[in-house]
This record gives sequence, structure tokens and C-alpha cells, in this order.
Amino acid sequence: MRNRIYCKLILIFGVCLLSGCQGIPNIGKPEASDRSDKPEEKGEVRAAFKQDDKKSEDQKSDPGKSASGAITASEETFDYVALGNSVTCSEAEGSIWWGDWGMAATTAEQDYVHLISAELKEKTKKPVTTMILDLKKWELAKDRNRILKKYTAYFDENTDLITIQTGENITEFKETLNTDYMALVKVIKEKAPNAQIIMLGELLWPSEDIEAAKKAACETYDVTFLGMTEFLDDYNDIYRSEIGGVVTGEDGKQHIISDEAVAAHPNDKGMAYIARLVMEQVSVQN
Repeated sequence: MRNRIYCKLILIFGVCLLSGCQGIPNIGKPEASDRSDKPEEKGEVRAAFKQDDKKSEDQKSDPGKSASGAITASEETFDYVALGNSVTCSEAEGSIWWGDWGMAATTAEQDYVHLISAELKEKTKKPVTTMILDLKKWELAKDRNRILKKYTAYFDENTDLITIQTGENITEFKETLNTDYMALVKVIKEKAPNAQIIMLGELLWPSEDIEAAKKAACETYDVTFLGMTEFLDDYNDIYRSEIGGVVTGEDGKQHIISDEAVAAHPNDKGMAYIARLVMEQVSVQN
């Protein structure tokens, strides 16, 4: 019976995710267009997942230009990159979801990435920048290695912290799981050799093969694996959102969660729990 429920939730979840944020990024905040002639602002959070296969006007005129919206990491800032699926970021989608942050969090500030970013600002004297990247295309791809190169413009040797939250959308093409996770971690490690990298365990419905692939990649490349067993044990009773939950959308209005896939995501308590576990692993040096 429990397996049937999990299967049903996965199918519903997948439909929602496929209609959500599509691909990798330009930049997610409306004010981004005003930044072209201004010095880059620091201490901000950018959601970079609206580009898909389109090119910005700048990229059309200059194909060699780096990905639009990428925050340039530096030694003067503490630079955090969060990669994940709809638990990490999700575009607004009609009457189903109303923001570009982690799905089911009541506001952007209450999702785990924003909570981590806020705590980092308390722990470091440097301005904190946060870049949020959607990993859903990687999860769903038959050839995941081909997708990897789209992410590499968003972190480098100056990146300080990277979190990887992924796996919930992987229901097909599992025969390459081990090599795919090895390649994912290897590329990130090579591009951001000085970053602390934390891989989160499954957050919604654990899969032994996905967990095993994550753990093997983390062990091979000396990356922190953050198990979520206790979180999952209490998930349905404490940390899961629900039908009828209230969310304040990007439009400033309150909306009621009525979609089962959205309700399957972590609530504010769940998001806070994830952020706390991550921050317990983070070492901040000023």
C-alpha cells in the first residue's frame, strides 16, 4: 500500500515539475534588466533558471558572452551556489504555484536556500551572494553528461559553498546513475576546487539506488553527504506541507495550496530543518 502511495505521488510530482521551471538560466529577478549599467550588487539572492534554450539579446550579439545573470564570485565575497529541483526552486505556474523559490515554502525567505543565505550573512563579515540553479533538466535527461556543461558558468575557484539537492525526479534512465553522479560531482569539484560541497540525501521519497550513487560519488571525491533519515522519519507528521496551506506569492497575495504535488513538498518547518542540517556542516572563515 505504501509503495502504491509513493508511486502515485511520484507521478503527480513529476507532472508538476515538468510544467515548472524549464531549464537553465538567465536570471530570475525582474529587476535584473536594470543591472546592465550598474556595478554588480552584492549580498543578493538570484534564481537563475528561466533561460532554457533561449539566448538573451546580449548573447545573440555576442555569442561568447558568459551566461547572463551569473554572479561573479570573488575573494571579497562569500559565494554560495545552490543546485536542486523544485524543493530548491520552482517557477510560478498558473493556479498551482506562485513564486520562484522552493515549492511549498510560505515565502521566498522561508525556503531552505534563503534561510542558509541569511545565516551565512550572520556568520561572515563578507557580503554573501547566492545563485540558485535548477537541476531538473539534468535529472530528467537521458544523457545527463550533455546537460552538465550548462551549469559550469555559475561557479569557479572563488565559490565558497555549493549544495546539491537532487534525485526526486529520476524515474528513468537509471542504468547510468553511478556514472552520472560521479560526473556531476567531478565537474563541480573541478570547477570549484575551493568550495565546500554538500550533497543532500533524498528529501521526499528515498530510493536506494539513487542514495547509493550519491554516496559513492561523495566518497570518491571527498564531498560531504548529508543523510536525511531522521527528516524522512518525521516527514509526513511534521515537515510535509498540506492541502489548504497558505502561501504569499510573488504578487503579494495569499494563495491556498490545492495541488497534491505542491503539498508533497516541505513546509516551513521542513525547510528550516534542512537549512539547519546544512549549516551544521558549513565552515565559514572570515
